[in-house]
Amino acid sequence: MALTDTPPLIAPGTAPAPAIDVRALSHRYASRAGEVVALEGADLRVEAGEFVSIVGPSGCGKTTLLRAVAGLLDATGGEVRVLGGAPEQAQRAHAIGLVTQDPGLLPWRSVEANVRLPLEVTGTTADVPALLERVGIARFARFRPGQLSGGMRQRVALARALAHRPRLLLMDEPFGALDELSREDLRLELLALWERERIAVLFVTHAIHEAVLLSDRVVVMSGSPGRIVADIPIDLPRPRTDALTSTPRFVALAAEVRAALRSGARSVGAR
Repeated sequence: MALTDTPPLIAPGTAPAPAIDVRALSHRYASRAGEVVALEGADLRVEAGEFVSIVGPSGCGKTTLLRAVAGLLDATGGEVRVLGGAPEQAQRAHAIGLVTQDPGLLPWRSVEANVRLPLEVTGTTADVPALLERVGIARFARFRPGQLSGGMRQRVALARALAHRPRLLLMDEPFGALDELSREDLRLELLALWERERIAVLFVTHAIHEAVLLSDRVVVMSGSPGRIVADIPIDLPRPRTDALTSTPRFVALAAEVRAALRSGARSVGAR
């Protein structure tokens, strides 16, 4: 089936469903030491075209939540709806793109061949050279991953995630392993890409400034068990650049996110 023939997840003429609708989500992992509660009663809604970041301490369930939305994890409680249906339905329609900290590229395939791989698996088509151009790596199309920097490899992973024209992009600390300059460059590339595409993004990060710069909203989670303790609107003008980070409003918003993180950590410690 051609990419343009992919059936819509909602009926034509109706209002778009939320990109993500998570209700009372809980998850428990079994371990030798006993049951570990990773998530408890999480509610999250991300509208079509919205950019939402999740911040929280290590081990608070951010990745568990993202994996449940991606359909990679069956949560032990609650409900997950993606683009109006089950996550598995969105997967079958190739409507979800996923980028993680490890780009997961095949070392024996070129950049272009790595981006083409999901298209080969699904039997669909896309303009791969145009994808590489969009993420700023077209001139490295014939290179192999081992010849690229970490930032370049993440650009390849982003191009691959966009190959099926997803309506939802899930990003799990995609810049976490990069040096600060590479991270800054990719943040700006992602901002520019989102401005053009306006697809929904759920972005997991430890970096408060990164979350505030990128997002329409920043969701703050407490430590284990993971709970959502704050949902902070980011009322900064768009398009955005790094120049915003020195403005009083940006500083105030970053301070609000940091205070919510500290408050969540204190509430966990008090239990």
